[in-house]
Amino acid sequence: MRILFLLFTFLSFNLFAQYHVVSGRITDEKKQGLPFSSVIVKGTTIGTNANADGYYTLRVPDGPCELIFQYVGYKKHTESVVVNDNQTLNVSLSSESYELKEVVVKDGEDPAYAVIRQAIKKRKFYLNEVNAFTCKAYIKGLQRLKDYPKNLAKLINIQAGDQPLDSNLLGVVYLSESETKYHFRKPNDEKEIMFSSKVSGDNKAFSFNQVSDMKFNLYENLVELDGLSDRPFISPINENALLSYRYKLLGTTFEDGKMINKIQITPKRKTDPCFRGIIYIQENTWRIHSADVYLTKDAKIDFVDTLKIVQLNAPVKDSTWMPMSLNLSFNFKVLGFKGDGYFNAVFSEYDLNPTFPKKFFKNEVLKVEDEANKKDSSYWTQNRPVPLTDEEKTDYRKKDSIARIRNSSRYKDSVDHKLNKFKLSNLITGYTYRKTEKKFMLSTSGILNSGIQYNTVEGINASLQLNIRKEFEDKRMYTIGGYSRYGFSNYLWGGAGNFYYLMKPEKFQSINITAGSLVQQFNSSNPINPTINTGYTLFNNDNFMKLYKKTYAGFEFRKELINGLIGQFKTEYAERSALRNSTDMLIVDDKHKLFTSNDPLHPATDDSSFTVNNAFVVEVGVSIRFKQKYYTRPHEKVIVGSKYPIINILYRKAIPGLGTKADYDFAAISIEDNIRLGLVGTFAYRLKGGYFLSNKYMDFMDYKHFNGNQTLLANNDYLNSFKLLPYYTYSTNKWYAEAHAEHHFNGFIFNKIPLLKKTRMQEVVGGHALFNDKANQYYEVNFGIEHILQIIRVDYVLGYGPQNAFHQGFVIGLGLDF
Repeated sequence: MRILFLLFTFLSFNLFAQYHVVSGRITDEKKQGLPFSSVIVKGTTIGTNANADGYYTLRVPDGPCELIFQYVGYKKHTESVVVNDNQTLNVSLSSESYELKEVVVKDGEDPAYAVIRQAIKKRKFYLNEVNAFTCKAYIKGLQRLKDYPKNLAKLINIQAGDQPLDSNLLGVVYLSESETKYHFRKPNDEKEIMFSSKVSGDNKAFSFNQVSDMKFNLYENLVELDGLSDRPFISPINENALLSYRYKLLGTTFEDGKMINKIQITPKRKTDPCFRGIIYIQENTWRIHSADVYLTKDAKIDFVDTLKIVQLNAPVKDSTWMPMSLNLSFNFKVLGFKGDGYFNAVFSEYDLNPTFPKKFFKNEVLKVEDEANKKDSSYWTQNRPVPLTDEEKTDYRKKDSIARIRNSSRYKDSVDHKLNKFKLSNLITGYTYRKTEKKFMLSTSGILNSGIQYNTVEGINASLQLNIRKEFEDKRMYTIGGYSRYGFSNYLWGGAGNFYYLMKPEKFQSINITAGSLVQQFNSSNPINPTINTGYTLFNNDNFMKLYKKTYAGFEFRKELINGLIGQFKTEYAERSALRNSTDMLIVDDKHKLFTSNDPLHPATDDSSFTVNNAFVVEVGVSIRFKQKYYTRPHEKVIVGSKYPIINILYRKAIPGLGTKADYDFAAISIEDNIRLGLVGTFAYRLKGGYFLSNKYMDFMDYKHFNGNQTLLANNDYLNSFKLLPYYTYSTNKWYAEAHAEHHFNGFIFNKIPLLKKTRMQEVVGGHALFNDKANQYYEVNFGIEHILQIIRVDYVLGYGPQNAFHQGFVIGLGLDF
């Protein structure tokens, strides 16, 4: 009976309790608002944050209760209230006074070190204290643009209607709110369900705010801040933190009878991945009470100049503390653009003893509910835990009003009518025709992007592209592409078309139908960039690109069969015919070099190695990634990775008969992964192997070719190419094994070198190997520097091949992984 009574009491409180709103402003002694300060109902997990101006709103169950007001660095304040109606309660918090009168310095060491050592001892305990929990999270994100290059408007002639650029570009550029239910279970199971989302100016969009991106746990040895840095940051209570930090006790104070130590943390080395600021540690329990820390450019963060992190923890059950609020604020200045912003999270309704249904934690780590972005303004007025600032109210009102106009058919047609007018400049830049209301677009290339190139087979060649794209509300889409090409030296016309249809985006299910007659590289991976080949041919007498004519029709089907298993089927019927050099035009003539023929197997003769033939090829492949994690949004699935490698398996069969000669069977497998190694960097590898089960009839384009390089400019697919390997010397029709690996140190070494640590350059090393019946063994080792001027990478490469041949060289590429 006692159990039934307690159960009835619990249900009565939760189902029939009346709520009213307590609201007001939290300020300091000077009546200045305390941004993102916290208010909690004592003895519960009901709480909220103030907004950027210090205003708060909290729904509280009727009856007597105590409200606890907190702000990092200020004295906690408790107010006893009786709630039976909506009421206003303004609170002023006093700065916390931290005393040093009892501090004793021993052996020249600051007393903070003794506190930190105790906190380090307790780190694992608090890290593993909670095995599972659920909570509700409200996240608001806001970004502002405060300035931009003054010549921007003149350079690209930006106009928005009749309004000047300043009124459209400056101010709030992103404002979004979301509510989620977050679930966690050790060791690494998590699932987030976003049930409401609002984006200023776009009622069809979903917020990018996620609890998984707001996880900030100083009990972890290394704190990951994905998207802001290639490397993690060292916690101030990391097990080896004394090697990286300096500590200073700024004073102590008492809160609820417990002494709180205020400790300043400073990196020992300016460019180490360490935090600066203040952490507050409770005496005797040695738990982190709160943190007010920041990172600067010195710590090698990307995109922003300064990132400030303020976290407040509080007891939610007995002596168990959990984060109640987290604020990430930042400012940036890059290429003349200046701005700032914040993400503010409020965590409430904790359950530290949740019961999860069987198979609740699978691989879906975020689910956005279908109705999440359909909540109206009255819902947000009632449920928003953090009131909007005047700036945010204005932004919502302005952008939602503009969105209503811009989403109207009349407005879209008016804009389309203006933009669809053909101009003479479109002959150079290309032309685009839009029907925005129907999500339809047609575009053609112009002279600048038509791909005017040069090679010794076609001479000067030019191409023209036509693309049609149609999108649907449920994320389905199709494209129709047309492509024509003409060689002015061999007078050869070529053309191709394709139809691509993404029919089930959430399953990655698509078809692609192709047909055409074009010149093709013998290596279908196209390792030789046409622009680079143009330069080397005209200025260095090196005509690396080797081509043949292919007339074909093909079909491809792709679908995710189950999570982490994607199947693909391809078939193609093609006629292949040989081509010869038709020109020897060049700009700089090196008298010691001659153009090679267009026959990769016989570079000294123009006699082709093959005659016109047909091939009918069928290919089946699967891509496997075990326990693949993903997000789901309405009609959409987003892959976020796995702790396991990707395995790709392929089988290709050339079927003779019906006028076709090609007859071979080929099987291949590859394994690849990217592994984070903490402060030491990131290790990535790709292993590949293949075997021709039969090779009764094959022409050279059917061989397995390898992505080599004979130029100064590297192939930017670093884990799928060699830096010094000749393009076709080691092509095989028997077997091969290939290995590529790179380690990105992410500044681990350069940060310890005085002159280099001030730059943002990072070090990388790699190794590459090839084994087959032609090469026997071929190795490359590269030592590189990346992030030069943010995007440039330079490598010094040593190669070792058959006949004990050594070669070396420098290659330049792009490193766009910052």
